[in-house]
Amino acid sequence: MVIKNLDELIFAVSYHDIDKFHMFMRDFKSHPETFNKLADFLCDRIRLEKDFLSGFDFFVYVPSTDLDRTNYSQKLANYLSEKLNKPLKNDILKKIKITKELKTLPREERHKEIEDSFIASLNGGERVCIVDDVTASGATLGEISKALKESGAAYISAVVAAVYNPH
Repeated sequence: MVIKNLDELIFAVSYHDIDKFHMFMRDFKSHPETFNKLADFLCDRIRLEKDFLSGFDFFVYVPSTDLDRTNYSQKLANYLSEKLNKPLKNDILKKIKITKELKTLPREERHKEIEDSFIASLNGGERVCIVDDVTASGATLGEISKALKESGAAYISAVVAAVYNPH
């Protein structure tokens, strides 16, 4: 999967079947043991990638405007930050636009819906790693990468628990 403005992407699992991807998402979000196993596996994948950990300064996660729901990107970022001994910055990225839930939209409409939804605040030159729980179209990661780049990020990577890639 190619995502504009993103320099590198690491993921734990990839699905080509949308039904299996949705089953994974339900298990990941409703069973703590599944969350922990996948988060540990993602840590292992990150450690295996030569120079990945030294390639960024800190983690950020996909922010949400819905404070009543668990933010699994934030939960995963907290977990990775602790296990990999890398800082997590909570104040770098903000979601400034309320959007429809992307998983309810056709793939081609997701990019338009999420467009210009995020702002970032960097000093310039930072190397950032975005944490997201799942990605199906890359729309969210693309928009966050755009905001980070516009704010001066020198390098942008991402880690994701699961990727849906129909090709």
